[in-house]
Amino acid sequence: MDIFWNLGWFFKRHWQRYCCCVLFLVLVSIAEMLPPWLIGKLVDDIQAGDLSRGDITKPVLLIALIGVLVYVFRNGWRVLLFGGAIELGRVMRSRLFHHFTRMSPEFYHRHKTGDLMAHATNDVRAIEVTAAEGVLTLVDSIIAGTAVVVAMIWVCGWQMTVVAIMPFPVMAWLMFHYASLLHKRFRTAQETFSELNNRVQESVSGIRTIRAHYLSQAQKVKFRERSEQTNDANLKVARVDALFDPTIVLCVCLSIMASLGFGSWRIANGLMTVGELTAFTIYLGLLVWPMLAFGWLFNIVERGSASLNRLQKLMAEQPDVEDRAADVQEKPEGDIAFSISAFTHPGAEQKSLGPLNFRVEKGAFVGICGRTGSGKTTLFRLLLREYEQEGVSIKIGGRHHDSVSLDALRSCFALVSQEPFLFSATIADNIAFGRQGVARSDIERVAKLACVHDDILGFTEGYETMLGEKGINLSGGQKQRITIARALLLEADILLFDDAFCSLDMKTEAQILDNLMNSDRQQTLLLITQRLTNLHRADQLIVLEQGEISESGSHNELVRSGGWYSRIFQRQAMEISAQEKSEEGVEQLAAS
Repeated sequence: MDIFWNLGWFFKRHWQRYCCCVLFLVLVSIAEMLPPWLIGKLVDDIQAGDLSRGDITKPVLLIALIGVLVYVFRNGWRVLLFGGAIELGRVMRSRLFHHFTRMSPEFYHRHKTGDLMAHATNDVRAIEVTAAEGVLTLVDSIIAGTAVVVAMIWVCGWQMTVVAIMPFPVMAWLMFHYASLLHKRFRTAQETFSELNNRVQESVSGIRTIRAHYLSQAQKVKFRERSEQTNDANLKVARVDALFDPTIVLCVCLSIMASLGFGSWRIANGLMTVGELTAFTIYLGLLVWPMLAFGWLFNIVERGSASLNRLQKLMAEQPDVEDRAADVQEKPEGDIAFSISAFTHPGAEQKSLGPLNFRVEKGAFVGICGRTGSGKTTLFRLLLREYEQEGVSIKIGGRHHDSVSLDALRSCFALVSQEPFLFSATIADNIAFGRQGVARSDIERVAKLACVHDDILGFTEGYETMLGEKGINLSGGQKQRITIARALLLEADILLFDDAFCSLDMKTEAQILDNLMNSDRQQTLLLITQRLTNLHRADQLIVLEQGEISESGSHNELVRSGGWYSRIFQRQAMEISAQEKSEEGVEQLAAS
């Protein structure tokens, strides 16, 4: 029952709702105790032969009135109780989403998307059920059960009542045993469902790759295996679940048998009337619900507890980087100074960056290149304060970036990654994602800067074209240019392009860079790229090698140095020249 204690914060916040709910349940239980007593009195009067038509009308009308009152009170507690559960689900999903937005990248390396979705759906739903039906079964099994037992003692005495409730201690022991087993099996079922969710999410996201490699049949087999595991886990839960109701019904039947036998003996000996036994039998029928509620209580609570434990474990994880009370809320501006003695990724043994020191002047265009794994993207992630570690010092405008609040710091940057992400919305909404309510003219302006305006007008609905999940109905180049337009609309002081031109041809890349250089708004641009042919526009070039700066300077200086940059640039220039000659030859053949 710890789950009710753990949800105490919510019950305290809505104590008026739950007090009214308990009051309605009490009124329903009291009202339901009167009809059996009235019926018993009528039976005795009929047996005695001294019942007139007027004597029947009054109790019947009273029973009808009680039925109406029970209807009103029952409707009241259902609205209050289940409305509260829905509100709890909303609050928990909001807290979970807020937690997800705070977490560092390492959190998403540890947890798969399907698993997180299962937490936000299945686990929250199980807790909602506990806050509704769990509270109902807990309160009603106590209130209604107590009311029935008191009524039974009042009508027929304690001897009959003791005989009637003798099977129930055995039932309680069995319920506890079933609940313990159910908790373990339900937790396993939730975990297998999370794994199934992961399989579905990965298969849908990677459907193009699966089809391209002719792996559809193999993926079907893997999905079927995972689905069968989930099915087996749920069947194990169902087998335990199926034990609750039959056990309760069996105990209630034993109670009725014992009561009827003992009651008949008491009637034969003049210790009890037929009307009293009739009322007692009806009360036994009313006792079925509290007993069922008692059994369901264990079932519901164990499911909710397993889900709450999973959520609490997830929510207990803290982000690697958080705001501090002393963090400055003002957005920093100015030059960027990097001074990194050493940085190692969490869980890694070898350092990823350092030592390196360089400065980026405000409004400058700095190109960053190097072999794969040399630490280029890590540099951006440190700048965005996704990691904090001793030995890393980055200043913006002379102010340490780790002394600035995360919101203020990240408002300085507009990041375009090498893997563009688009939402299932219109093209206009995707571009305006960071600035809701912006004018269409501004959206079109940045689309022109990103060289995607003409492509958008080529669609039937233009900027109102709806995109599929992750922009599946666009080419790679179109998606990348839309994300560039989105970043430009933010009008951030610093642009971070992480291989943002990898899906574009060189001419389009050159045009976008020229547009940025000639723009009225002079922004600092840090460009990570593997393509060196357009870096002659950069004010400064940085070449990274195993996390350290191996070369730095202007394009001409690095070409003359004969180092890595010079070799790769000349190789790419030769490849481009050969490609252009090949294209010219094809055009000449086509013309002839």
